Formats: sequence, structure tokens, C-alpha cells
Amino acid sequence: MLIVGQSLELHRRPLADALTARAAAPLVERAREQVEAGAQALDLNLGTQGWADDFRWAVGALRRGGVSAELWLDGASAAELAAALDGCALAGLPGPLVANALPAGAALGAAEGALLAAAARQGAGLVISPRMVDRGGVAGAEPEWVVHEAVQAVERARGWGVPGPHYVDALAWPALLDVAGCRRSLDLLRRYRDAIPYAERLAAVGNVSHGVGREVGAALRQVYAAAAAGAGASALILPVEERAALRAALLGAGEASPRDEVEGYLVMVAQAQEAAVTPPPPPDGTPSTLHEAWRLIFDASRDPGSGIGL
Repeated sequence: MLIVGQSLELHRRPLADALTARAAAPLVERAREQVEAGAQALDLNLGTQGWADDFRWAVGALRRGGVSAELWLDGASAAELAAALDGCALAGLPGPLVANALPAGAALGAAEGALLAAAARQGAGLVISPRMVDRGGVAGAEPEWVVHEAVQAVERARGWGVPGPHYVDALAWPALLDVAGCRRSLDLLRRYRDAIPYAERLAAVGNVSHGVGREVGAALRQVYAAAAAGAGASALILPVEERAALRAALLGAGEASPRDEVEGYLVMVAQAQEAAVTPPPPPDGTPSTLHEAWRLIFDASRDPGSGIGL
């Protein structure tokens, strides 16, 4: 299980201020904290755009600061990601680097072609996100079609000479706002495992807790991390500073043994998702936030069209 630290959000303060001022110390300090907490890779998130020069500066600051972990360049512009990969190579900055992400589910344009070519030239990894399949910004496409587009995108990347690893995004949606999209992401992980065994299966754990309070959000990330690992995720983007979420991922992947009743339940969640069945509710006496997390993800009364729930 590859654990990717999510908390290098360069489009949010205070790291946004450090980026603007080209002050490396805050970025390096945050990166080291995440590595020490258990991150094996770090997501450099520059938000909806992400400029190539900013990515190149951030990679250089981290490498000069002694951070050798795999760095994911996370931005919405394929053209800027391509320029960032080439810029890092020109500056002599060492990898490993991963471009996050190439959109799938739409016609290949010049920008997407440039990203494939740059990833091939520089030997970079590539995240493939079939987000364009979900029209109008709402998770609604059938899993079969999402998997089809993901397979096509992976094969295209291989044909362009992108060496990999190739990560296919399971498109996790907030459990509170789109329970069908949240559950579909778990289904997609299982389907990716069967359809593209040579690709890595990726889920962004933090996405599922948008819109809920802090304590329930923490429990949601725990339950989802365990469920995603059981469903076949081989890489998770998560807040590694949350020890409970990291433990849940390791428990779900079979890389840790349960130490109490809550952790034993998380293993049960992972096993249920591996078998593609709904896990039972948490045992009586476990925290109420754990019960609420189960309800938000798995309670059938929240199914669209049930007339019950939200």
C-alpha cells in the first residue's frame, strides 16, 4: 500500500504564502513531518491551475531540503504539468515524480498529448482520472463505462511510452453529499483490480469527508480508508498526520493487526468490501462517530430514491 501525504496544499495558506515568497523552510518542514508520520509519497497540490514554475520551485526546494520521497505534481492543467516535468528535468531535479492527473473520458487534445510525451521523456509516473466521464460535475456514470475509459487511458499511456507506475483514480465523492458516488468509488477499486491488474488503484480518502463536522469527518476517513484498502486500493492519498486514518489504511491492507474493538471492526469492513458485501454496523459500545460514518457510507436508507435519509 502506497501512502501519499495530502497536506502539501500549496494553494492554501500558510503554504500559499510561502510559495509566493519563495520561502522554502515552511514547505520543507511540512514535508518532513509527513514523511516522519508515514507518507511514502507527497502530493504537491496547486489547486485548479498549477503553474509549471511553481511546481519546479517546490520540487527544487524539497530536494535541496533533503526530501527524497516521490513527489506528485497535482494540478488541473495538463499543459502546465507537462511543462513542470520538463522544467524539473532541465533544472536537474531528481525524481521520482508523478503527474496528477491526466483526464480520461474526453478526446485527446494537444495539452494531454504534451503531458503524455513529457511523462514518457522524463520517466514519470502518471495518475489517470476518468473525471470527464462524470458530466456536469456529478458522479453518475455507470461503473462499467468509467472502467472502460480508464482502461483506454492506461493503454494509451503505455502506447506513448509512459513507463509508469500508472495510477487509476477511483473518483471518491463526499459521503454526505453523494453517497452513490462514494460507494461507486469502492466498486471501481474492485473493478480496476480485475480489469487493469497492471495499474495501481488510487483513492483520495479526504474527499469523502467534505461537508461534515471534524469528529465525524475523522471517523469517515477511518472507515473509508479501511474499506478502500479492502476493495483493492494499492495507493491512498490521505492526511497522514491523522494516525487513526493511517492505521485504518494499514489494517485494511493487512499490514497491521488490530489492537482493540474499533480496529477489529475496521478489519471487518475491509473484509466485507473485498467480498463486495455491505459491512454490518459497528458493535454496540463503539464511538457514536463510527456509527455515523457507517450510516453515511453504507446505510441503504440513504440510497438515492429511497425517500429516507437526507
